[in-house]
Amino acid sequence: MDKNFDSLAHRLERNVYGSNKGRVRLAMLEFDMGRGLPELFGQEKLQILDAGGGMGQIARWLAGMGHHITLCDLSAEMLALAERENLAAGLHDRISLLHSSIQDLPEHLPGRCFDLVLLHGVIEWMADPAEAITTVAPLLKSGGAMSLLFFNRNKLLLKWGINGQIESALAGRPRKAQKLTPTTLIEENELRRMLAESQLECLSKAGIRIFHRFFTRLQTATVAIDDAIALEKRYCYEEPFASLGEHTHLILRKA
Repeated sequence: MDKNFDSLAHRLERNVYGSNKGRVRLAMLEFDMGRGLPELFGQEKLQILDAGGGMGQIARWLAGMGHHITLCDLSAEMLALAERENLAAGLHDRISLLHSSIQDLPEHLPGRCFDLVLLHGVIEWMADPAEAITTVAPLLKSGGAMSLLFFNRNKLLLKWGINGQIESALAGRPRKAQKLTPTTLIEENELRRMLAESQLECLSKAGIRIFHRFFTRLQTATVAIDDAIALEKRYCYEEPFASLGEHTHLILRKA
């Protein structure tokens, strides 16, 4: 079953999006999208689908550039938080909210095609990640782009091993279910195969949050957030660091 964040919406707002790790993630996504998607800064205003966009932080960033966003999410609570923030930012007229699962998007958006599709931190919470790809790919125009952010299985295994969580590392899954640890751990090679089958060519890869809070018990409060972000930007494209982010960000183009 796909994860619905209704019961965790306010916890996510406070402990993830309102924290430095959330700020690093957002800053790095904006940095990489700005570098890899030149159409964001062109004269033409884009039609963008933010599938599973939650509270809409990236949607508001894009709407602030003048683009038009359809923001969908399975969680009504997350959409309520997004609506509150959209109104506060004066961007509600450029962001349409849609309460829907990803699987039901073709039914809600008949005949629509988008210049850019975002799948940020979504597929790892789905029972069948491939279903997200095969559902949204037909909604993307030929030559359109996809921004795909997914939880990095290899980073999690590395952290478990370093932090002494040997049982979880050996099993390749959490010893006990954690509310904010994704339910589906995705292997990048398998994901790339799925993407290629949907005619999506990978243009770039970046590691997102490589260094910040790597050690779970290490004090990071003394590191200025701007310095933390500068370090992430320095190494996000360089291997092996690009493969050691908490998340991996791929920019793809549809043939």
